[in-house]
Amino acid sequence: MFTKHQIPFENIYRTRMFVTDISKWEEIGRAHGEFSKEIKPVATMVEVKQLIDPELLVEIEVFAKK
Repeated sequence: MFTKHQIPFENIYRTRMFVTDISKWEEIGRAHGEFSKEIKPVATMVEVKQLIDPELLVEIEVFAKK
């Protein structure tokens, strides 16, 4: 998506993770850290009852500047 809109990965400044099982916060946080270790965006994790697809465990909303 970033390539499609010509937004450099380094322009990500914030992520918001919606998770269906907050007890897995360490695993999710570790995976997020591996993905974003170079850019270190501000991150928020929120537990939700369910995502639009019941099989999904995590949805990540990404904010980036153009």
